[in-house]
Amino acid sequence: MNYGVVRVFRGMPSNKHEFFTYGIAQRQRSHWTRDSRVEVTYRSLKYPPDWPGTPAREKGIDVLVGITVVSLALAGTHDVVVLASHDSDLEPALEMAARTGRSKIETAGWVGGRIPRVDGRRLWHTALSGADFVQVKDRRSYLPSGSPAAQMLAMAPKPAV
Repeated sequence: MNYGVVRVFRGMPSNKHEFFTYGIAQRQRSHWTRDSRVEVTYRSLKYPPDWPGTPAREKGIDVLVGITVVSLALAGTHDVVVLASHDSDLEPALEMAARTGRSKIETAGWVGGRIPRVDGRRLWHTALSGADFVQVKDRRSYLPSGSPAAQMLAMAPKPAV
């Protein structure tokens, strides 16, 4: 099967607040985007005034994903646009993409998860199992080499695959 593009959207830790995690995210993006079919889009995490007592949050990722799904469907540059999410906030974007777009719209998500609906009907949905997760899990360590965490990880027993 030929996948045109895989787009990943996620929050980016702040270099000021979480320099270690920021570095991990940068190394992960660098590795993933070595494959020309992968695009990683970050939005800065929002840090509340009492951080780290209250964790940072992703803000605007769902809106960006929704805009992207609609844009891709309207452009018609892909035969199929697949959204892997259970987020009900994305249903209006799925509805618009399915009604007005030139691409077929499908969804994917974990077995047992909520399946998004469009105009009361289900789109084609691929349910992913725990075995699917194990098969595609990124097992690479993005910790800086020589860091105490990387050394501890290197000494840990390796799971059977």
